[in-house]
Amino acid sequence: MNSSKENQCPKESLTPKWKEDFPVDVDQDAHIARRDFIRFLFLVSLGLFTGTLGTFWKGLFRSDRKIKPFRILGKEDVEVEGSYVFQLPDAKGPAILVRLGTDEFVAYSQKCTHLQCPVIWRSKESKLYCPCHHGAFNVKTGDVLYGPPDRALPRIHLDFRPDGIYFKSMDPGL
Repeated sequence: MNSSKENQCPKESLTPKWKEDFPVDVDQDAHIARRDFIRFLFLVSLGLFTGTLGTFWKGLFRSDRKIKPFRILGKEDVEVEGSYVFQLPDAKGPAILVRLGTDEFVAYSQKCTHLQCPVIWRSKESKLYCPCHHGAFNVKTGDVLYGPPDRALPRIHLDFRPDGIYFKSMDPGL
């Protein structure tokens, strides 16, 4: 009779095959030399310093070009309690013009001061509303009525001429 040891398969190695094919010394691989760490910190610090210096340089030599007056639209092109969205030049973003009465117009930046979502005119409630986070602004002053915004909308000053409504200037804030 054959002994039971002869019928058994040879004992397989306890080490998985992939570890034999790809030997990695985990202790050596996890070790970071002090010199490598200092080099990494230096490169990251240099990158952050370069970015800060670039931003400072750009701000130092930035030309504060003011937006030149331009025609928005005619007075009769917007009905009473209606609104009109227009684009400000020089990538300042969209703006909203609201006609409150026969000769009463107001305009603001359309970007909410919380997270730059577009505000919309709600004529029934007589307010500018931000649907993203449910904030609202007073249509006559641009001040915050409620919600997360903590600053008023930047106001756009208008110039009324016989041929229409013109952009005159804008309060800082954009």
